[in-house]
Amino acid sequence: MQAHDFEGWAASQLAERQMAGFPPFVYQAMLRAEGKQENEVYRFLNDARTAGIALQHQVEILGVVPAALPRRANHVRAQLLIQSEKRKDLQQFLRAWQPKLDALPAKKLRCSLDVDPLEF
Repeated sequence: MQAHDFEGWAASQLAERQMAGFPPFVYQAMLRAEGKQENEVYRFLNDARTAGIALQHQVEILGVVPAALPRRANHVRAQLLIQSEKRKDLQQFLRAWQPKLDALPAKKLRCSLDVDPLEF
């Protein structure tokens, strides 16, 4: 009979996540955008990324990528991942970044900012 070793399994999973730089060893936020025009979605997210980089905070801003389901109901969906080793650094960045996001043109887009996202 096979032994059920949850504690051993959990320890190995945490070790793998730490080596890969995944939560709970890094803190993340995901900016998502969707709209009918692909160029508008990607322009918004790329402009948001540029604005975030200009803030020069202690966060890593990854590139803009299509969402897991890139098209749904005739809408294009994409996302931008931000991560930091310290929650405080991520929170400070998000506070400084929010006014920059609000200033970007996004009339025809649906946008959301998800802190500690569960799905990619």
